[in-house]
Amino acid sequence: MPDVEDLNSYLVDLTQLYADEISLAFVATCLVLFGYNINSFVRRRIIGYFFLFRIFIFILLCVFGYGLLTVTIQPVVHMLLLKIPREYSFLCVVISFIYLGYLAEKKRTI
Repeated sequence: MPDVEDLNSYLVDLTQLYADEISLAFVATCLVLFGYNINSFVRRRIIGYFFLFRIFIFILLCVFGYGLLTVTIQPVVHMLLLKIPREYSFLCVVISFIYLGYLAEKKRTI
């Protein structure tokens, strides 16, 4: 079993090393999955407004809304990822992304 333990140790080290990038990928994937819901919510609120105003609101939503969400949520996800016990961090990352893939399939995003 030393080979399995060595492999797990190597993967855990990679997970810890790239925790910042993994958390950003997680947040970006969530925004892709739930962006349609956010856009639909905003669209229902501004459907009666002037065309140029709707474009302006959409630009604000993309630049400030999604950008601000990414910048504020990513550090929180990063800290949560680092709080997971080391030996389980790789497994948690894999399960989390598999679950996001399941959600994507369920929402017919894929």
